Amino acid sequence: MKSPVIKEENLGQLIKEGNGLAFDMAFKQYRELLFRHAYAILRDMDDTEDVIQEVYTDLWEKRALIPDGIGISGYLYSMTRNRVLNKLKHDKVIEKYLEHAVYQQKIDVEASDQWVLEKELATIIETEIKKLPQRMQEIFLLSRKEGLSHKEIAALLQITEGTSKLQVSKALKILKNNILVIITLMVVG
Repeated sequence: MKSPVIKEENLGQLIKEGNGLAFDMAFKQYRELLFRHAYAILRDMDDTEDVIQEVYTDLWEKRALIPDGIGISGYLYSMTRNRVLNKLKHDKVIEKYLEHAVYQQKIDVEASDQWVLEKELATIIETEIKKLPQRMQEIFLLSRKEGLSHKEIAALLQITEGTSKLQVSKALKILKNNILVIITLMVVG
């Protein structure tokens, strides 16, 4: 039996409506292209696989946010690009904090020591995020961990785009200050 044909321009709307067949078609049709695109930038199979898995998970879980009339290929491409950029940004933040700690201590960090530092830093960051006010934390996590735009956050939480931007900006300032203080105390102590 032949599978039904769904036009690319209709896939987004059908997925938005919860059509699993349309989702499967989008997965089969675009996964390999998205994977190649992400891998060309990340150059790591596991990271690339994680990014693509997150893209399709988000596509399904947040399907209600798919804009009407959008071509699903472009939408998936944008989601992949944003995930890749978020991954690169996240990796750079960790690198900067580690470089700062290593520079301040003026020690040679072996691979096992670096892993411990990365884990400590990740724990510090997660702890500081949990200390943010509840609404600010929610908006920050939607922006940074889920990769949603300020417009998407505003629509999801029924707030203004400006409120979303302001809350993320305030969260970043608080986190930066708190984490730098903690790292400085670790280095000095």
